[in-house]
Amino acid sequence: MTIQVGAQTLKRTEIQKTVAASQAQATASSRMFFVDNLRVFLTILVVIFHLAITYGAIGSWSYRERPTTDLAEALLSMFVILNQLYFMGLFFLISGFFVPGGIDRKGGLRYLKDRLVRLGIPLAVFGLLLSPYIEYIKGITEGYYAGSLGGFYLAYWQRMDFAPGPLWFVEVLLAFTIVYLLGRAAWDWVKRHILQSTATRTPQPLTQAKIIAFILILAPLNFAVRLLIPIGEEWNHLGVGFFPQYILLFASGILAYRNGWLPDLPRKVRKVWSVVAILTLVAIPLLMIVGGAADDMTPFAGGLTWQSGVLGSLEAIFCTSMSIMLLGLFRQKVDRQGRFGKLLSRDAYSVYIIHPLVIIPLAYLLRGVSIDPLLKFVLVAPLGVSLCFAVAQFLMRRIPYADRVL
Repeated sequence: MTIQVGAQTLKRTEIQKTVAASQAQATASSRMFFVDNLRVFLTILVVIFHLAITYGAIGSWSYRERPTTDLAEALLSMFVILNQLYFMGLFFLISGFFVPGGIDRKGGLRYLKDRLVRLGIPLAVFGLLLSPYIEYIKGITEGYYAGSLGGFYLAYWQRMDFAPGPLWFVEVLLAFTIVYLLGRAAWDWVKRHILQSTATRTPQPLTQAKIIAFILILAPLNFAVRLLIPIGEEWNHLGVGFFPQYILLFASGILAYRNGWLPDLPRKVRKVWSVVAILTLVAIPLLMIVGGAADDMTPFAGGLTWQSGVLGSLEAIFCTSMSIMLLGLFRQKVDRQGRFGKLLSRDAYSVYIIHPLVIIPLAYLLRGVSIDPLLKFVLVAPLGVSLCFAVAQFLMRRIPYADRVL
């Protein structure tokens, strides 16, 4: 009798495990609409970010118009600074979240092949064909080049000066993915052949202590890296000053997948860090005022200055809290998608790739419109975003094999 009961209990346990596994698989395969919608939001921010630089904000872009008022320059620059401190890092966090699952499903080699197609092809096309054209426009409008387009291309290729432009993100994401693939394969080999372990790691909850530890690691790394390469300076066309944030948030995305953090952020975590995000949003402009940013931004960019140290610390808090706040907000409020939302989500990557080819000619065509630059930015931004999505939908999708890449 005892044996029979034990067998029934064992059978029931196995059934429960099977059901739990099926539920987990269904949950993993279900579409996370809030993440798709957040990516659309961030992509739109990228387009608006570059239009803000076009009309007078601090930063580098291929076509710029000089601001006619100090107020316009200050407001547009603050918009750019606040976004720069978190939005690309959040892109890396989201991207990192989907890497382990993709490898689990496809295997390392097949996943790498897919990444080389989806990331490598746009990067190569942009760097070799489109980036020279954009740089040519910059040379013409700023007056340091007066030759032909063909001559500019020839000189560009002779220099072998591969400039990824905004696709630096794609380049770095591909590199991060390859590093993770190699590290994961090495660790699997060590576990199998040296440790002889098949044990799986128990998922750990997201706690306030983990978040604070992340900030305490990122803040000094920001300061240390910017002692060597300040914000605004590039290494092989890459702004290394923000790399500590990008690396750690990409790694956090991987941990978020393994521990199940992203779908359901704890309510207390969301509430606390949403308040912190708002407070930091106020603190950063105050730091700029107190630190004399209106006269000179150099101390904030790096070096042994108190401005660089404080900004690096506030950045660590801001990118962390904004990421949590936006993920929580979109999870709670925007976790659904209609037909229009699906179209936007499908075309977001295309928009990221082609937006310079849309907004630079648009801004150049409107250069003769003499109105306040801040008002011009407000009017052109929705037009530029709409045109980018229209081009992605009606032109990019008609390119042969585009669906496989985009």
